[in-house]
Amino acid sequence: MPEKADEWKVRKLKFNDTEDVFTIRYRDPIAAIKSLWSDVQLSPEMVYAGSKVFSDETQKNRIFSEMWTGKWWHVLQV
Repeated sequence: MPEKADEWKVRKLKFNDTEDVFTIRYRDPIAAIKSLWSDVQLSPEMVYAGSKVFSDETQKNRIFSEMWTGKWWHVLQV
């Protein structure tokens, strides 16, 4: 994750039934997404619309390999 994805935040987490203390490190997810979307090196890899991929011209064998090739992506965008 690039440094421009906002600052790391640190919180301690403790539950009542144990003496253990857990350290949680996280970044603002909205800032992280904005950072990824604005990265020009990643832009050629970004996909915003579903695509049906087939093994050959007959289109008898559909290939499901990425989220954007799935049936649900097409259903959500209709």
